[in-house]
Amino acid sequence: MSRLVQLGIFCIVLGGVILFLGLFPFAVDIDTTPGIGLVQILGMQIGLLLLIGGAYTVVYAILHRGRPRSLMRDIGVRLGMTGLVFSAAATLADVMGFGSHTNAGPVFGWLQAAGMLAGFLIAAIGVVVYGAART
Repeated sequence: MSRLVQLGIFCIVLGGVILFLGLFPFAVDIDTTPGIGLVQILGMQIGLLLLIGGAYTVVYAILHRGRPRSLMRDIGVRLGMTGLVFSAAATLADVMGFGSHTNAGPVFGWLQAAGMLAGFLIAAIGVVVYGAART
């Protein structure tokens, strides 16, 4: 196994742990504030970024290293990054001022959770498209 694959797997595991801690801080008794905070939301986004970035790294190292770029690979990368941006926009909507609870501080309700999940699914489809591109 190459070092690049190992780095990608490390990023996937680290991203999963950070995402888990962002979603469930009470699991390790680090829930110090009632509700949700900005650091917790940013932790979830960093976890997703590491998870998707690690997946792209593993697929690149296993399938695409040393091969020329193709349009389908570019579409897969752009789709994955669009999913991450969509997830960040949905999750940070209240913080950035275009959500429904702009005066209440950061809120992570069902709509933000659905947006985060939809963004993750779009990014996961991007990874699959990237991996399916064979040249």
